[in-house]
Amino acid sequence: MTTVAPTGYPVTLYDGPEANGVATIVGTLLGQNFESFPERVKFARKIPRPITIVSTDTETACTIVLGTDEAVVFNDVVGRPSVTVYATVDQILDVSQLPMKAGGLIPVGFFTNRGWRVLKEIATRKLVIKGLLTHTVTALRTIALVSVVD
Repeated sequence: MTTVAPTGYPVTLYDGPEANGVATIVGTLLGQNFESFPERVKFARKIPRPITIVSTDTETACTIVLGTDEAVVFNDVVGRPSVTVYATVDQILDVSQLPMKAGGLIPVGFFTNRGWRVLKEIATRKLVIKGLLTHTVTALRTIALVSVVD
């Protein structure tokens, strides 16, 4: 296992140097965000079930498990995720540029040009978020966790 960023809430790549590309990108985003925005650790700890992100262009996936002491990013699908995102790497990076307030509960980033583009891709099923309606808070918090803007 490899730790991505030494913070009060470390992010560990379970598969270490063999972590796939999407796991590495997501692990890096999470590590940077917990370092830059330590208040996000509080709502990360509130997400009880895994979150899976599937890269549709590279056909790889990762699963994020948020514990009380650390976040672990696994290759592939692990456990029973409450939210599964199917997106291209570019779409993942677009989502990471959406500002979210109040731990993701106020999605101000959707009211920007990039946000409208992301909403259009969700509406046309080019970007799919399974669990968006049944686990809305977890889906919004996931966006806030990977968002690199405040």
